[in-house]
Amino acid sequence: MKKVLNLALGLLVASVLFVSCSSDDNEIPQLKGNFVLNEGSTNGSISLIDKDDNVTLNYFAAVNSIALGQYPQSMAMNDEYAFIVVTTGSGAGYVEVVTAVDFKHYATIDGFSYPREIAFADGKAYVSNGNGVSGTYPNQIKQNNKVYVIDLKTMTKTKEITVGAGPEKMIVAGNKLYVANSGGWSNDDNTVSVINLDTDEVVNTITVKSCPKDMVKDANGDIWVYCGGVPSWSSVNGSGPAIAKISVATNNVTEWETSNVTTTGLKNIAISKDKKTVYYMTDAVYALNIKDAALPTTKFVDATFYGMDVNPKNGNLWLCEGTNPGKVLVYASNGEKLKEFTVGAMPNSTMFSY
Repeated sequence: MKKVLNLALGLLVASVLFVSCSSDDNEIPQLKGNFVLNEGSTNGSISLIDKDDNVTLNYFAAVNSIALGQYPQSMAMNDEYAFIVVTTGSGAGYVEVVTAVDFKHYATIDGFSYPREIAFADGKAYVSNGNGVSGTYPNQIKQNNKVYVIDLKTMTKTKEITVGAGPEKMIVAGNKLYVANSGGWSNDDNTVSVINLDTDEVVNTITVKSCPKDMVKDANGDIWVYCGGVPSWSSVNGSGPAIAKISVATNNVTEWETSNVTTTGLKNIAISKDKKTVYYMTDAVYALNIKDAALPTTKFVDATFYGMDVNPKNGNLWLCEGTNPGKVLVYASNGEKLKEFTVGAMPNSTMFSY
């Protein structure tokens, strides 16, 4: 039976959870566990779930004695650090960097207008930034829609790359970075920018259905894109929601239009452990084999969620309910519900560290 630990026990948990990544004494130890990122209402938080299913609420605050800040959007970890992308209520934002061994504050990378996601490649980090356009329709101006390059040694921005409106999820495939341009608040983009990682320049722009927001990479190295579609209330002309597959070898796009979309989820697509099954949300969670020629009609989980991720160790699907307090439901790859946890407000994703 899971136990919810008091905030004061956060540091105790930290002291017993980190182990070396290998027997090599030169390896940097990492804190182990499942980190749930909660957007919150006034302040975001991180909930830590350990191997025994103990939950520590407000883990970042417990370790650092300060709140994480408003509306964290995404989180990722490399061998040395965890990076938390925070978009504030005022529209400004920053990346909070903590050490992987103990989750203590290391650096703050600021100067963003609307940061969304982070990816790593070749000793650099890439942060997508931009909420689409400013001004009143139709006299709107696209600005600050960038991917920023971060030097991981100095934790500073070294370059900015102009991409489409409202860039969000990014995927590394070979020496390319694929960037989903969602259109932001204006819902007026339908492209994926392709950045050459050797030069940090855009080398291609691929057209998909409207409002691409989330992406995964499959076993063949191809990119699957969740296109949210232009909402009914928007004054922008565009297409409805769809699932798209981009062939990395040819840049050819195959698309399947979807219907009955009821999800308000922030993270809408995930990939299985073997990278041969794509999970996506519309009016429920569906499981699509990457070899299939049509979208499935059978629901994998008959509900929608605010976010979902696959545990890369055991293949379980972690589904976040965007409520206050939030909940995370864990399902096996056969669709059986295994566990349920109570976490912080508005959880949107889970990061796994082993």
